Amino acid sequence: MIILILALFAFLSASTGGWLYYFSYREAAFQKTESAAYTQLTLLTRQLSTHLSEHIKPVKTLAGMGELQAALETTNLETIFQANQILDHFTRSLDLDVCYLLDRTGTTLCSSNRNDQDSFVGKDFSFRPYYLDAITGMPSTYLALGTTSRKRGVYYSHPVYTRGDNTILGVIVIKSSVEFVEETLFSKTDDTLLFVDPNGLIFISNKPELQFKLLWKLDEEKLNFITDSRQFGNGPWDWAGFKKNNADQITDSLGAEYLFSSLDVPNYPDWQIISLRNHKEIEKQVTEPFIRVIGPAVVFISILAGLLVFILYQLAAQEITRRKRAEKKLRLSEERYRNIYHKTPIMLHSIDTEGRIIHVSDHWVEIMGFERKEVIGEQLTRFFTKESKKYALNVIFPRFFSTGFCKDVPYTYVKKNNEKMDIMLSCYGVRDEEGKIIRSLAVSVDVTEKNLAQKDLQIAKEKLSQYSLDLEGQVKKRTAQLENAQTNLKNLSKNIIASQEREKELVARELHDHLGQVLTALRIDAVWMEKFLKELDTSSCQRAERMRSLIDDTIQDVRDMAYRLRPRVLDDLGLTDALESLVSDFEKRSNVSCIFMHDDIPEIDKTLATALYRIGQEAVTNSLRHSNATAIQVELRTDQEGIVLTIEDNGCGFDPWITPDRNGFGLEGMKERANLAGGKLTIATCPSQGTRICCKVKVKGEA
Repeated sequence: MIILILALFAFLSASTGGWLYYFSYREAAFQKTESAAYTQLTLLTRQLSTHLSEHIKPVKTLAGMGELQAALETTNLETIFQANQILDHFTRSLDLDVCYLLDRTGTTLCSSNRNDQDSFVGKDFSFRPYYLDAITGMPSTYLALGTTSRKRGVYYSHPVYTRGDNTILGVIVIKSSVEFVEETLFSKTDDTLLFVDPNGLIFISNKPELQFKLLWKLDEEKLNFITDSRQFGNGPWDWAGFKKNNADQITDSLGAEYLFSSLDVPNYPDWQIISLRNHKEIEKQVTEPFIRVIGPAVVFISILAGLLVFILYQLAAQEITRRKRAEKKLRLSEERYRNIYHKTPIMLHSIDTEGRIIHVSDHWVEIMGFERKEVIGEQLTRFFTKESKKYALNVIFPRFFSTGFCKDVPYTYVKKNNEKMDIMLSCYGVRDEEGKIIRSLAVSVDVTEKNLAQKDLQIAKEKLSQYSLDLEGQVKKRTAQLENAQTNLKNLSKNIIASQEREKELVARELHDHLGQVLTALRIDAVWMEKFLKELDTSSCQRAERMRSLIDDTIQDVRDMAYRLRPRVLDDLGLTDALESLVSDFEKRSNVSCIFMHDDIPEIDKTLATALYRIGQEAVTNSLRHSNATAIQVELRTDQEGIVLTIEDNGCGFDPWITPDRNGFGLEGMKERANLAGGKLTIATCPSQGTRICCKVKVKGEA
């Protein structure tokens, strides 16, 4: 009974799905037809506007001919003859219906059809709007039916001026037939195409029987307005019988429905091109192939679904058992990953998009003195000082959730015993399949002792500044002592920076050697599990694959953090290769062209190499973050005095007297490193002119 019910349900589902698919297919076909019609209508509108406006420049050229001005100023047989020759030439050259010249009263003086039965010579066209506009100095384009020729056309008018004072002498008019436009543009489709005036009178159509009919039924007042304008003859203008059902559908007098689309024509206000597509014809084109192809397929699928139900039922029990075993193994693997995370001897934590702590390592809770249950779910900023909390909420959190990366952010933690701990935090954003940041992976390094040393150094500098006021009279006697003190301070700063580099190197080594090896072992297990589950359970295999991919991303993150804390290439290969690797890495992580050029550099000590590397790293980082540069060039050269490191970009630049040092370790930090290395740092920049940073360091043994 279960199998029978499932088979019937499968048959009904397939049948229902077939009908739903048909109606969806039908709706999509109508939408596709509507989109194609709109595209065709847009192209036709542009082409029609171009055709109707092609003689605007020729009529302006014709108005400037001296023969026409002479005929209007001095009307005699000779000037009339010369003007007619010009009009004949333009008519033949441009393949026009007629060209004619009106005087200030609107009477035709010259015309290219002067010898025809429907000659315009002597005719008064002062009532035409194109004349009324042109005689006031405004060139005009006018669509109308000829009062004499009874032919549809486009009239182009332009005032004719005297040569001296620009007085209007008369009006030159060009008439171009619209039949060529009708044949070339409106005859390329089976749909009904209409070109109607603002009142709905059909002026051009690929259906001759609709010409000069009214698209909509008009009241007596509008009909009288059309008659008085004499734009389309004397009528009558019968109603074509169309009625609007809604915005995109109309019905004719026989009850046939049409899909309705319209677009305004540029340069012709309120004139529209309208496309009418027969609803039944479209539906017929959609229905017949669908029923012929899809109908048998629906019956076949229904029968096949019934047969498959029985087979799937037998396989279900075995599948559920295999899936439970795979899920159990997957849970064990996840527990192993969590143990690695928690047992790592580094302060690790993760927060969600709302700033709540979701994971902390055992080392984190051990150092902070809290129980894990007191931490999970709490805001990370709860464990900050007031100043660090404000800095995190206003600056760091928005920057992190925008870029997915923060490095060396100074915070102050408050332990459970209210003891304060200064830390340097670096974090990366973990993203989902859509690229959105869902959580962070952060490393906190205790820098309390380093900060205390820096504070002591600052205090010593302040005391030295105060003492200098009292030592002005004893400068010569105490110069040696002062130089000695400065040397000590310089050595202290070097020791602080060296200590910081050692700390970064230690953390980098711990991340690379310990955590990297553990993650690699975990990845090997994940790959084995993925291969094991590939034949047993596709869903579990995919989950193992995602876990393996997550481990790969974590390994890469650990490698990137280790590299940024202390690049191994600096210790192994030296400054030149380290800078080349740095520039290459920045170019890969951005869309900025980074170029590195260098000379053969003599062997230098590790402290100087580290200082030059950090200066180059900070300068390139600032260019990428703040300058909006498209190209960065790094040069490492030697000259007679020593080594010269130059970083130049083509970015927005800045005013060094106004722009503040945003992070406290930017420009001033580079200058301090250069000074401690025995060199000098110069910055050349101004707004919109790029930035050039140059560090020159003397090297022992150089001239």
